[in-house]
Amino acid sequence: MKNLLWLLPGLLLLIAACAEDTTVPDDEAMSQIYAAVNYKAKECGNEPAYILIVPHEPTQHSVDLCALTIIRSECPFNDYPLFCVEMYDVDIPGISP
Repeated sequence: MKNLLWLLPGLLLLIAACAEDTTVPDDEAMSQIYAAVNYKAKECGNEPAYILIVPHEPTQHSVDLCALTIIRSECPFNDYPLFCVEMYDVDIPGISP
């Protein structure tokens, strides 16, 4: 019985620690990405000559990764960071999840 009492909290902790693959609605993802693009374009005075088309319901992780790497990229802002391809379900080795 005592082992069972330890097993239940352990299982709950394991379930809570598992990463949930959450997706972001299209409009929210576009808003987050284009806010980062707009910020970087104002900072650098230029932006890429092409738009970044946000895929249908990307994962929250990939949208956050893309937006943060856009903001942290150096000027001139001519291209989108490589990490933005994560939104298209392209797995980049060494980047989780």
